[in-house]
Amino acid sequence: YSLPSDLNFMPTLGNGHLGYTVYGDAIFMNGVYNGPGGNSKRARIPNWLNISAEVCDRFGCATEQDVAVNRTSFEMDLRDGYFRSLTSYRNLGITVEQRTYPHKFYNRVLVYEVVATRLTNRNSRINSPQFLKLSQHPGSPSDAFEFVVINNGSTSSGDYRVLRGRTEVLEFERFQPSPQEIFVLFSEFLEQPLHLEWPTWQDQLNHRIIISIDREESVARSELQDVLQLSAASLLLKHTESWNQFWDNDFSIELKGNALELSQIVNAGIFYLASSLPSLQSNQRNEPFYGLSPTGLGRGNLEADYQGHNFWDTEIWMLPAVTQFGFEYAKQVLDYRLRKLEAARYNAYASGFKGARFPWESAYTGTEVTNPCCPTIAQQEIHISPDITFALQKFFGQSGDLAWTCETAWPIAAEVAEFLVSRVACEELKQACHFLNVMGPDEDHPNVDDNVYTNAVAKIALEFAEWSGQMCSNTSTELVEKWRQVSDRLVILRDEELNYHPQHLGYALNTTIKQADTILLGYPLRFDTRFDSSYISTSIKRNRCYFYSATHLNDLKVYANVTRESGPAMTWSMFAANYLRAEEEAKAHEYFERGYKSYVRPEFKVWSETPIGYEGSANFLTGIGGFLQALIFGYGGLDFTRNGNSSWMIMSTPVTPPNVDEVTVNYIRYGKSKCRYVFTNTSAANLDCGFKSGQAFELHQGHTRSVIGEALN
Repeated sequence: YSLPSDLNFMPTLGNGHLGYTVYGDAIFMNGVYNGPGGNSKRARIPNWLNISAEVCDRFGCATEQDVAVNRTSFEMDLRDGYFRSLTSYRNLGITVEQRTYPHKFYNRVLVYEVVATRLTNRNSRINSPQFLKLSQHPGSPSDAFEFVVINNGSTSSGDYRVLRGRTEVLEFERFQPSPQEIFVLFSEFLEQPLHLEWPTWQDQLNHRIIISIDREESVARSELQDVLQLSAASLLLKHTESWNQFWDNDFSIELKGNALELSQIVNAGIFYLASSLPSLQSNQRNEPFYGLSPTGLGRGNLEADYQGHNFWDTEIWMLPAVTQFGFEYAKQVLDYRLRKLEAARYNAYASGFKGARFPWESAYTGTEVTNPCCPTIAQQEIHISPDITFALQKFFGQSGDLAWTCETAWPIAAEVAEFLVSRVACEELKQACHFLNVMGPDEDHPNVDDNVYTNAVAKIALEFAEWSGQMCSNTSTELVEKWRQVSDRLVILRDEELNYHPQHLGYALNTTIKQADTILLGYPLRFDTRFDSSYISTSIKRNRCYFYSATHLNDLKVYANVTRESGPAMTWSMFAANYLRAEEEAKAHEYFERGYKSYVRPEFKVWSETPIGYEGSANFLTGIGGFLQALIFGYGGLDFTRNGNSSWMIMSTPVTPPNVDEVTVNYIRYGKSKCRYVFTNTSAANLDCGFKSGQAFELHQGHTRSVIGEALN
């Protein structure tokens, strides 16, 4: 109920269109950026929703001495999706509740509500406060927009204050010929504090302030008018119903056991991740989505917030969790890459290559916007392009959606394959291909050759391009053969004597690295792994069918000892997921707990990029994504892959985290099915997929095939 000492770790709220951090000085809008190239960042709108309320009379306002012993309590209601504060004035017999939220259904509006209640009887109210004073704290004027007052507004119905804002600087003129424009409409505007009269005979005072923001004034106006026709109670109910719909029908995780704090962290993580995603049901049609940045939609003005840019974090760390929320969420995230394919082609051409090279950081235009501090990263972290292709294949492996694959995945995969082939260096005599002068996920080591993660994910990307080309297009045999030859010849380093994968050519044992890199070959890439033939299936694989090689286990042992302590949160989650696949549960538990206990601030379960004591980003969705993957795919033993032309669900024996007796995941998507997955600390598991489609499954064990219907125990 108390606030964090660093208000940067207050909750970040959003609805996919608008976002802000509670008590922060900024509102941000999906896809709206300002600044040239690497200086592009989310365009800051002053936080006119940051409002405080005081109880006053003609002699002044209440003081700290009037506040009850418990002072003000603060609550982030995850299920209903709003933040509230409750102040009790003991000496005055008054409570003041304030709520703030971006509406999930009416997603162009931000809502502030205040409810003041007198607790004393009316005969004792002679000296009771007579008005509320509402004050706005929007922060400094925006340096991203030129705001112009279009209409001052008045108390007349429908006469709203209207601001037009235009961004100051283009990101890249070739793909953005004109500034972005937004319109901000206010139900009331608090240039000066607002005094709300509160007669002593009145038991309760209610007031709300609504802000509506959109690129089109007509849309913002229509939204505001629709909202103001509703009572405060009806407006809040529509918002809470939308959030309840998400928790009840889209996604939730329930933990049973002695794990209250872990359960809170899980649910808060889901909430903060979902808050940056578009509402699938909204009053106004959604605009195109501009992707998931590491700290979400409600942040992005600062370098610590990665300026609101999109990285590999989207596809590798967050998307696997988002896909479980529902396939439509995942499609909206991946659609951003398709819409920016032309910019990726330009990026490849500008750097002397063919095909499409997705930038390390992208924003509004889809061109390279990596911070000017770090040109080497932009030049060398080429793995982001095959990372995107890997995510496209992973989505097919779970959804089995061939039509979507041909429409969305194939165009991207083909262009990425062309880039990889043009970027690779091949030795004809040795029949070997290399990626030279690259940087893998470990950003402490630039200018290396044959980073093993980069080469492995590139092989996967080339193989998927070959397959999707055969399924979706009359691709020339010559083109496919070129992709296949590079894929077959790409060098995957392996130390034969020590039986591990060196991170790159010339890697010296015991050299410190920044974060998870080579260990990702196990999970999520599933590279150099195979299935035990006695459990091969075309749809579901059950029990310990996943073969985790000694090489991958040695990778874990080698790199666990040299990963720096200040590494980002998701690194330890990947160690946990991979140790679980290697059936080393004690190690997995150790790294799982390490991956959240030092990274989550206790008050509102907000994540940091780095452990307590180190500087790092707040509301770190990337860390949340890695954490949820460790829980669902590590402890839950699930995975999805493409095998030939089929999508496969792989099920290994599940394990529960420490102090957890049972985990229920509502829901896992697979094909046309929506599955409830329950697993216990006795390794028992139940997968019930009878919630949507009536799709049945066939289990293959050796040469035996069993139709198992909609449920699997």
